[in-house]
Amino acid sequence: MKTKLPYSTPSGYFDSLKSRLSEIPDKSKGRFNFVPYFALAVSFALLVMLGNFILTKSTASQPASDQEIIEYLIDSGTTLAQLEEAVYNY
Repeated sequence: MKTKLPYSTPSGYFDSLKSRLSEIPDKSKGRFNFVPYFALAVSFALLVMLGNFILTKSTASQPASDQEIIEYLIDSGTTLAQLEEAVYNY
């Protein structure tokens, strides 16, 4: 059984295809489209700045009181010798 193909190419089409393709100007050479890269860089910079702003706002708090510092040092097991060494070497 012989099947008929629904499409056909004109005679000599592939013989002249290479020369016809070489006549098409290549627009990508010599010109670089930086707009998408610039937009990506600006978006990234804005996200970093926004994240930094949010983090600094949420972590900013009142300084620790003397009582909180003393409780922390007691809970951490810091010895008096370690405190004296830290103070005198600072």
